[in-house]
Amino acid sequence: MTVVSAPLPPAPFWNRNFLIWWLGSAQSSLGSALAGIALSFLVLRQTGSAGAMGVNLALSMLPALVSPLFGTLIDRLPILPPLVLGNLLRAGLQLGVGIAALRGPVPIEVLHLLALLGGLVAAFYSPASMGVVARLVPKESLQRAGGLMEGTAQGMSLLGLIGGGVLVSRLGSGPALIFDGLTFAVFAGLLLFVRFPSVSDRPAPAGFWAEFRAGLRYALSSPVLWGLPLIALLINAAFAPLEMLLPKRMLALGAGAAGYGLFFGLMLTGVGLGSLLLAWLGGRTSPRVLSVFGLGGMGLCVSALAATQSAAPMYTLALLLGLANAATNVSIGVIFQTRVDPAYFGRVGSLLGMVSMAGQPLTLLALAPLADHIGVAVIFAVAGAVTLLGAVAWGMLLRVDGEAAPERT
Repeated sequence: MTVVSAPLPPAPFWNRNFLIWWLGSAQSSLGSALAGIALSFLVLRQTGSAGAMGVNLALSMLPALVSPLFGTLIDRLPILPPLVLGNLLRAGLQLGVGIAALRGPVPIEVLHLLALLGGLVAAFYSPASMGVVARLVPKESLQRAGGLMEGTAQGMSLLGLIGGGVLVSRLGSGPALIFDGLTFAVFAGLLLFVRFPSVSDRPAPAGFWAEFRAGLRYALSSPVLWGLPLIALLINAAFAPLEMLLPKRMLALGAGAAGYGLFFGLMLTGVGLGSLLLAWLGGRTSPRVLSVFGLGGMGLCVSALAATQSAAPMYTLALLLGLANAATNVSIGVIFQTRVDPAYFGRVGSLLGMVSMAGQPLTLLALAPLADHIGVAVIFAVAGAVTLLGAVAWGMLLRVDGEAAPERT
């Protein structure tokens, strides 16, 4: 049987269920930021190889390729059990590797296996979490809730990045990983107090694979639905040159590693501030219009990076890039939760995650052979131009979609 969420009951924005989800997500974001630094240094200290870190990161991303299968499973289940199970599994993995790190060196093979398992859990958990806010707040509060969730997550991530460096340098990776595991365990416990809307049953079309195919057909049923994953891919692809080429650019400008860290710190600050601003604005802006302008703003910022001749203007562009990214991400989230039927949250959400995850590694692989032969400015200019074209294409898709399939109520 497939379960479908009933219409949302009338509820204020600050209801208990959303408050628990928000607080649980916030403390989990802090733990994950700490753990990201801890795991990176754990791998590097034990292997001395940046390549080993690359393999570990790739293994964590690989399971995203099968996330549509998990998304189909999620759509057949009540929403609470996958959320609780996902957090408990993540808690177990992080606590396990954290305790092992306290006892001594952890074999790189074990770390690679844990990265793969963590990626599998994320591929299972992410489709379940993507439609939660739409189930907990009224439709007119979705942008406010999305902005608050994104802004808080970015704020906690920034705090975790700053504090994580100090914690790991003084105490090692083990305590940070254990802290992350505890945040997941706390989140699982908090979720037991969340009450989701009641569900009603409908017959499954013809079993698991029939529902899988139905999800694909649904995702291809309108320009907006099949365009969402492509826009997510484009966003990640636009950011790939930054992470790959910015260190070289900062070294050339004399800013070095400190400048690199400041750039991304300012960008995270921009994302956080922009998200909180959108939360304050609430429904006074159009998510569709905002998504086009946000994507266009990202393209302009990346293009402008190509013309910079010193570090100072790059810092300003980093803040603006973060603001544009917030506008894009928050509005895309609102479009997803208002445009997609709740019965398909898992399948469409997992497709969105799978395609968007592919954007960054594919771009990095494509740029790797060219990075040392083509100027950084040229690559930034091309990336910016492609993003601007993507903004135009996305605007056209939204216009074509029009009123053909109105937002769900």
